[in-house]
Amino acid sequence: MIATRAAQWATAFAVVLGAASAASAQQGDSPLKSVMKWMGFATDVGEPPDFVVKARPEKEPDYIPVFQPPPEPSRPVLKDKELNALKGDLDSVEKRSDAVRQAFPPAAKAAADQQAQARKAKSAPSAAGQ
Repeated sequence: MIATRAAQWATAFAVVLGAASAASAQQGDSPLKSVMKWMGFATDVGEPPDFVVKARPEKEPDYIPVFQPPPEPSRPVLKDKELNALKGDLDSVEKRSDAVRQAFPPAAKAAADQQAQARKAKSAPSAAGQ
């Protein structure tokens, strides 16, 4: 009984592979892909849209080595005066943004709530110590 069932499965598998090989001869797919398409696990890839074809380069890009060091920056290193001037500019922008943020009522309320929660957390005794 087991031998006949195995023979039936083998015959069914051979028929499926034969049909798949006939289908693959027509479409150029492998027998495995034909069986997977028949079972619903594989599909054919369609042509890409025109904008994709236009966006792709005409020839394959050159090989890019993985561990190549990056190119050196073209800008020269900043001098101390230039660096301090840049830091001063950033600090002034930060102060201006802080002033705008503090003047905005929801931000001021949120900051006050945050400070109140911090004070509350410090003054409350820890439950783990009891």
